[in-house]
Amino acid sequence: MMKNARRIECPACGHRLMDKKEGAFGAVQVKCMKSKHVWEVELSKLNFKLIHGKLYRDDQESVS
Repeated sequence: MMKNARRIECPACGHRLMDKKEGAFGAVQVKCMKSKHVWEVELSKLNFKLIHGKLYRDDQESVS
């Protein structure tokens, strides 16, 4: 793993989505290989927006 990188996990299942390098910003869309959810992640704030898939916990569209 890279130095100064942070592990980003799926809010639905906890599976590793990606590693975020310190200072990275912008929005990316990533699909969890375990839960099959597609998330839009704002890298500077680590806000997650569900693009595709259902959340069975709260039925929330956005997870922080």
